[in-house]
Amino acid sequence: MTSRKRPEVKFAPREVFEGILEYAVIPTFDLVVELPEDGGVVLVRRTIAPYQNKWALPGLRMFKPEGIDDVIARIAEDELGLDVDVDGKRFLGQYVGRFKTEHERQDLSTGYVVSASSSDIEINADHFSGYQTIKKWGEVPPATGAMYRYYLAKYFNHVDDPSEESAPR
Repeated sequence: MTSRKRPEVKFAPREVFEGILEYAVIPTFDLVVELPEDGGVVLVRRTIAPYQNKWALPGLRMFKPEGIDDVIARIAEDELGLDVDVDGKRFLGQYVGRFKTEHERQDLSTGYVVSASSSDIEINADHFSGYQTIKKWGEVPPATGAMYRYYLAKYFNHVDDPSEESAPR
């Protein structure tokens, strides 16, 4: 694992963020976090929009002045309480998420696979109501958001039926 100093990030006040949502695409990162000793990968149950009350991968927005490794490490730490190997990250792909909530929000998500140093998960209770681990495509819950199904399908080398509602866009 790489020990890194976290850059200081600033959050936009809510009224400023509302304007950003109205006019800009939001860069986000989503992680397939592999637990040690074939412990599976982590899914979280979201309590916030978008994908409220759906199963998801841990993910957050990127902030100035973060780099890719910074945001990946911050997501793992802040959302799951885990340290991950950012040097061994594997790119999964990108997905454009369009949502009917929050000013018709649009995200450009970038997905990565990372390995955790432990299985001692402490979820962010402000963002998630629970978590589960899965080891194969057949364990992906039906109530999983389309963006996360896309990344999990790529991870598990599963080809979605293009006619499915959850098919990648």
